[in-house]
Formats: sequence, C-alpha cells, structure tokens
Amino acid sequence: MVENKTTGSRRRRRSTAVLERLEAARQRRVEQLERERENERRVDAALGPFAEAATAIEGVERRREGRVAALERQLERKLAELDRQRAAKVAEAERLAEQVRADAEMEIAEWRAVMATSVAQIRAADVGAAETAALLGIPAKMVAALSRQATEVAGAAQHAEGEPGKAPATMVAAGDDESRAPDEVLADPMEREGRMGDSGVSGRL
Repeated sequence: MVENKTTGSRRRRRSTAVLERLEAARQRRVEQLERERENERRVDAALGPFAEAATAIEGVERRREGRVAALERQLERKLAELDRQRAAKVAEAERLAEQVRADAEMEIAEWRAVMATSVAQIRAADVGAAETAALLGIPAKMVAALSRQATEVAGAAQHAEGEPGKAPATMVAAGDDESRAPDEVLADPMEREGRMGDSGVSGRL
C-alpha cells in the first residue's frame, strides 16, 4: 500500500510538472502572439504617415519643378528682351557714330577749303611751293594738293556763276569731299601728307 501511494504521488508530481510546462509554453505563445500583434499595429501605424510623407514629397517636387521651369522661362524672356534692347542700343550708337563721322568730315572739308584758300593766296603772292611749304610747316606735296583744291574750287565757282542754281564754291568743295568713300578720303594726298607732316601747322594757321 505504501508503494502504491508513493507511485501515485510521483505520478501526480509528474503530471503537475507537465501541466506547468505546457502552461508556460502556452503563455509564452500567447505573449509571442501579443508581441506580434503589437508589432503589426506599430507597422500599420507607421505606414500611414510614411505614405502621407511620400505623397507630400512628390507634390513638393512637382511644385518645385514647375516653379523652376517658370523662373527659367521668365529668365529667358528677360534675356531675350535685354538682347533686343542691346541690339537697339548698338544700332543707335552706330548711327550716332556715323553721324559724328559725317559731321566731322563736313567740318574738316570746310577747314580744308580755308587752308586751300590760304595756300592759293600765298602762292598768288609769288611765293614758290617750297617756300610756302616751309612757311606753313607742311610737306610740299600737301601744298600741291591744297593748290589743286583751290584751283578746283575757283573753277567750280566760275562755272556756278554762269549757271543759276549751282551751289557756292565752298559748298562744292565740301560736297566733293563728302561724296568720297571713306577709303578715298583717307587716300587723299593732302590727308596722307598732313598726317605725316609737322603737327605745328594747325598752330601756325
């Protein structure tokens, strides 16, 4: 009888231990499932803000690209307008420069006529070409050129007197010079020699 009691007691202890282990395993499983559900809730909770942020970023990027493109188009329009303004300013400056050149050529022609008249008057006083050149401080070739111009002006004046409506001699001389092409003006012997001659001629005149 004692043996049977001992055996039964051992069986009960083993059964209790087994049950405790099973209960512990079940509890661990329950806790694991609870942790998994909690992790799922956390993931679900994080997915919403993440998707919202991703959508917001896409919207910001689209607005950014649109604004940048608008700024680039605005810049292109402004640059094009500046180019048009620059072209207009360049054209205006070139026109004004051409006008300045034309006015200067006209004034030079008038003063050249004065110089030619002075040379003619000196030569008419029986002063030779070399002496005139020395007196005026200019090359002899320039004296010759001025003498030819004075003769042409005088001939034009005489011709104009016989034909009403003709321009005065000084205007004819100036017009002849003005009608020349720029290269011809620069190639004028008087101009070329004047540049090579003594710069003191202007002071003497």
